[in-house]
Amino acid sequence: MDLSKFERQARGKVVFNDGQTLIGKIVDYTSSWDNDDEEAYLTIVPESGKLKGKYVECPEDEVKVAEYLDVKQ
Repeated sequence: MDLSKFERQARGKVVFNDGQTLIGKIVDYTSSWDNDDEEAYLTIVPESGKLKGKYVECPEDEVKVAEYLDVKQ
């Protein structure tokens, strides 16, 4: 999935290819040009579960669906 449209910090949902879902604040998008492993990813801070409050990197090739949950643009 192309994650480049996730430029703002907002509440969102990320669903991985294996079915795992994280809901929380999307805090960053990093392009493949901006990191050493040459892969784009979103960073989300989940609001519940064992990863609550942690910064979780979501590699573009492992994300099935990502969306903002608020409607503010």
